[in-house]
This record gives sequence, structure tokens and C-alpha cells, in this order.
Amino acid sequence: MRLTKRFVTVLLAVFLGGPGLILAGSKKERPTPKPIGGLSFSDETTVTVVNVDVFVRDKKGNPVEGLKKEDFRIYQDGIPMPVSNFAALNRELVLHRFKTPIPGRPTPTPAPDEVAADLEIKPIYIVLYIDNMNLRPLDRNRVLRAVKQFVRENLHPPVHMMVVSYNRALKIEVPFTQDVSEIISALQVQQMRTGGRQARDSDRQDIIDLMNEYLDQERERPNAGSQNRQLYAQAYQLMRSFADEESNDLRFALGALQETIQTFSGLPGRKMILYVSDGLPMAPGADLIQQFASVFHNTSVLTLLSHYDKSRYFQGLASRANSQGVAFYTIDAGGLRMQSDISAESRYSTNLDVIGVGTNNYQDSLRFLADQTGGQAIVNTNNFLKGLDRFTADLFTYYSLGYTITSSGGDRIHQIKVELPTHPGYKLRYRRRYVEKSLETQVEDTVVTGLVFDVKKNPMQVDVRMGTPAPASSDQWTVPVHISFPLRKIALFPEGDDYVGRVVLFIAARDHKGDQSDLQRQEHEIRVPSKDYEEAKRQRFGI
Repeated sequence: MRLTKRFVTVLLAVFLGGPGLILAGSKKERPTPKPIGGLSFSDETTVTVVNVDVFVRDKKGNPVEGLKKEDFRIYQDGIPMPVSNFAALNRELVLHRFKTPIPGRPTPTPAPDEVAADLEIKPIYIVLYIDNMNLRPLDRNRVLRAVKQFVRENLHPPVHMMVVSYNRALKIEVPFTQDVSEIISALQVQQMRTGGRQARDSDRQDIIDLMNEYLDQERERPNAGSQNRQLYAQAYQLMRSFADEESNDLRFALGALQETIQTFSGLPGRKMILYVSDGLPMAPGADLIQQFASVFHNTSVLTLLSHYDKSRYFQGLASRANSQGVAFYTIDAGGLRMQSDISAESRYSTNLDVIGVGTNNYQDSLRFLADQTGGQAIVNTNNFLKGLDRFTADLFTYYSLGYTITSSGGDRIHQIKVELPTHPGYKLRYRRRYVEKSLETQVEDTVVTGLVFDVKKNPMQVDVRMGTPAPASSDQWTVPVHISFPLRKIALFPEGDDYVGRVVLFIAARDHKGDQSDLQRQEHEIRVPSKDYEEAKRQRFGI
């Protein structure tokens, strides 16, 4: 393992395997155990409870309360599933449960039938994601003023918040906390940062100015063929370069979002990302391609729109979010956009269709991520507080529906559909997909999450010891790592004159700057002679 000289955190998980061993989920059926290699095993059927949070809103967007379990219908892959678990939550119930005082308001007392001693109120984890690479500073600072008010009103149990920024590199500004002052301070720091969208706007305007120069030449010197052809070629090349560069930037931006999702994938509870940007292009350079086709009367160039269509990348990001139970709440920091947005400084008017393409190109991605993950998009408004009020309603007022499935043991994607046939006029929001995870995938998620957040559980009694570092190069050291656990924790099966087992190790490292290694998977065989088995059970096995 090659690590920098600086301190790193190493997290490891042990995954045990062997024939006949299936780790159970929330419910299981146990036949008579059979002793194998000193341990008792039984065939077990794993039953998983799939929970779906459903937000019900009326025509005005207000939360709808008072619905019953019988009102809902839920389908997985088109098959109706009986609702086995049901809970109706609201802000009053949550505040009462956690005895959370709100400044200026008494702690509400819900009606007796709303209080259930066994009602599970899951922790809520919110990442405040400030995409400085895709933000104009003035837009960002206007939004952050509203976000800070949202934080002051909602950062209390069971809510945890974290601040993440992105500007060509992902940075955790503040890890998950319930300290309001820490979050507010981190947001204030963001208000001093530069934004990357301004440079891109300037490059776009230069290309539009070049197209307008061509229009000037056509009007003043219609027969200046060679010069006009030169402007055509120059505008085309710059347009393609802009779209290529924006495509590359988009790839890194979506990669950072995927990394964020993976970082807190192993946390239990509800997970949300409040994503603040001026939008991400669904098709990089789409508005310039439309403008080019209009100016040069060349519709063949429109075939480039399909070449630069990146919708599949957003579909992949939404699928990743759904697989980890993460909902996107997106804010278009540009607010209510003017129709002269693209060519405000030009004496030439821009085709309204082109302006629409430019606006929708950046907003459609925000709408898509929110819609596909059960969140909400705040677009085309300067009243960000009103949009954040809808987010607040989602935090505390929703219906939790649960149904059981027999686990397949592998990674599978299921389509989810929820209906409210008794109230067809209400609008429902929920995640559209559920990803069934294998035990190995769950362990991988826990390892990656543990690099950032403290993981308390250690059922295998694993011990990790770092040896003495030795220099490997000018800026890297080799660090020996010794991992051990009690042999009695391992399933060993008879094989000839030996008992044999297998362990799979998942190892990852993260340094003080947030740089993270790839997840490493190692398999190791354990072989103990039968005559030494009783003594070996009292020893620790080391790797």
C-alpha cells in the first residue's frame, strides 16, 4: 500500500463466505441448526423490508395529511405489493419526539393518536453542495442567504448537515454536524469564493460576437466570400471547442457528485443533496449549435446535438443516487431568467427558440435529477425561500410505506410505482427505483462511508495496526498494515484432514486532503489442521 507521508485513515471490513452461509435481513425462518466446524448454521431465507418515502401534495403544493395505509397502492416491477409497514409523519410529531424547541414557538404537542412509542423516525442527512465551478458568484451569494435561513430553522434532531464545495476538485468543508454555527460559517466562506461560470459565459459571448460579425459582413459586403468563409470556419471551430470543453467539465462535475453520493451511502436513514448551481448542460454547447444553424442557415450542424447529448450520464447519476437512497433537491441559482439572456450586449436579436434551448439545457438536468430521485427542483424563481419551504415540508411531512421481498442475494434494480386511487387529484413524489444490494455491495458501501464518518460497529472484532513507514519515493511511503480477528469468528468447513474457510477484505485509504484510494478487494484462505482446531479457536488470525 502506497500512502503519502501525511496521516491517512484506513478502513477495513471483513466479508466471510462459505457454502451454506447466508446472512439474514430483517426477518428469517430458522430450521434446526446443523453443527459445522464447531459453529452452527442453518438454511435461512432473507426477507428485506423495502421502505419508500412518499410525499403527497395537493394542487397548491401543500402537504396532505390524514391518509391511511389503505389509501395507497404500491407496485414493484408492475406487481402489487402488500403494504406491511406504514407511518404518517409530520413536523409536530418529529419535534415532539425529539423535544426540539424552536425560537419564538412552543414545542408542539401532537394529538394522542399521532404519538406512537414504537414509531421509527429515521435520521436525516443533508449535504449542502455548492458547485462553484458551475456558479456565478452573485447568483450563488443570493441563494446562500436563503440557504442560511433554511439551516437556522431546520438543523435540529433528527437532521444532520454537511457542506461540500466543488471547483474542479471536491472538498468537504464541514462534515456532518448538528452545530448550526459551523454550517453557517462554512457557507459564509463560500460567499468569498470565485465562480467558474463567468469565464464560460465570456467564452460563449465571444463566439456569439464572432457570429454577429459574420452578419455584419453579410449585410455590408455580401460578396466578400473568402472573408465570410473564414469567419464561418472560425466560428465553427470555436463552437466545437466550447462544446468539447464543456463536455469535459461536465464529466468531472458529475464524477464529483457520484463521489459525494458514495461517501455517505453507508449511513442509515434518509439522505438528501441540496445542490446549488447555475445548472449543468444536458447537451454541452446546445445553444451555440442552434445559434450557428440560425446565423449560417446550416441545419446540418444540428446533428451535433445528438453527438453532445449527455442525458445518459444524468441517467447514470440518478440511478446511482437511487441505489444509495439519495434524493436530489436542486436550485437554479440564476433565478428568473431574462429572455435576452444569451445576447444582452448584442445589437442582434437572438431567436427565441435558441434562448429557450439555452435555458432549458441547463435547467432540464436539475429537473431530471430531482424528479428521478423523489426530490424537488427550484427553478425560474427569485424567491428561493419559498422553494426551500417546500424542501422543509419534505423533511418532516411524508408517508413511509414498507413492503417485504425475498432477497435474491445479488444486485438487482426494481421499478417502483405508488398510486393513490382514492384521491386522484393529489400529486405523489417518491423514488422510482429500488436497488437490491448483495451483502458484498453493502460491505463496500460501509467501507467507503467509514473513511469520512465514524463507524461504531465491529462485530468481527477486527484489529488494524499500522507498522513503521518506510520511504518509497520522494513523496510517498510504504506502510505495512496488520489485520487480525478471532479465528472463532470464521466459518470453517471440513476438507480432508483440515478445516478450511475464506475471508474477503475490503480496504480503502483517505488522506487529510480528502484524496481517496480505490477500494481494494483481497481474498484469503484459512486452513487449520483438524487436530489443531480447538486450540486455533482461541487464537487470532492475522494478515
